[in-house]
Amino acid sequence: MIRKSFIAAFLVSTGVVALMTPVVLGLARKYKLFDQPDALRKIHQEPVPRLGGIAIGLGILLPVAALGFTGNDFSDELHSDYGRLVAFFGGALAILALGVFDDLRGVGAWGKLGVQSLVALLLWESELRVDSVSLFDNPVNLGPWSLPLTWLWVCGFINAMNLIDGLDGLAAGVAFFASVSLFAIAQFDGIGFLALMAATTAGAALGFLIFNFSPAIIFMGDSGSMLFGYIFAVSGLWTASKRASLMALALPIIALGVPLFDTTFAFVRRALAGNSPFHSDRRHIHHQLIDFGLSHRQAVLVLYLLCSLLTVGAIAVRAMDDYRIALWLGLLTVTTAVCLRWLLQRRANQAGRQ
Repeated sequence: MIRKSFIAAFLVSTGVVALMTPVVLGLARKYKLFDQPDALRKIHQEPVPRLGGIAIGLGILLPVAALGFTGNDFSDELHSDYGRLVAFFGGALAILALGVFDDLRGVGAWGKLGVQSLVALLLWESELRVDSVSLFDNPVNLGPWSLPLTWLWVCGFINAMNLIDGLDGLAAGVAFFASVSLFAIAQFDGIGFLALMAATTAGAALGFLIFNFSPAIIFMGDSGSMLFGYIFAVSGLWTASKRASLMALALPIIALGVPLFDTTFAFVRRALAGNSPFHSDRRHIHHQLIDFGLSHRQAVLVLYLLCSLLTVGAIAVRAMDDYRIALWLGLLTVTTAVCLRWLLQRRANQAGRQ
């Protein structure tokens, strides 16, 4: 029953997004809701309709609501976590509303961080949080560090997905690959809600890619990218609350290694330059791949390849259930990313001197 529900959720989510995106696209064109070109950090040359995140939100949340709040075997399984389920939906709607408002009117970086912080507090209060971790089979109680670490986790994932949304199809593709790993991990851990969320998120990403892959005819906007980040943040917290181990936290980080590393590097880079961590620039990894000489599609496909390798790695780590593999994979990923960054930066510096 549950296995059929996953397939149904994936197909329904894909269908909802594929049907609703043209509706959102028509409204965006009618009311001239476009993402305008910006030579500083944006790639597109012409105005492109945005607000695709509304269709993504419907595709992710409607199947979950249908299966989670109606009488069936799956909803019975979720009722034991009813408080968390309500907190999840409340936070998701808040993040989606924040993104829509930002796409329409614009919200400053600190305003967005404020709403994200309130959502993180809501999740923490509902016990979707990191209270303890098992390090080398020894439980470590986080005590007063639980709240700030939960806040960092939630805000970090949301903003990582937001910042990686810089090329046509990139954020949706990253979300799809991460959802595949999340689904496999949820199956290993026997957490039905996470498997359902992974199925709907993968379906929503795939349905949106029909319209968003280069050349995109619509952008997801902050409403879509932040919602994707929120979903992955909650998934990690939900897993950690069920399986308090360091690996439970490491797996989502591995699966989303590309956006998380890029965001961390961007914040450190800006801080060292004396700028605000929210100061926009054109030095993200996808920008540098373009500057390296790759076409738009080639840059996206290179990052898809990296994401697929990390997806396989995350699944392998969970299947073998060995933290040492996670450490080696993490070290290899960081080393590869640093070398790639160095190569791209060296090429950019050489091009600047010519």
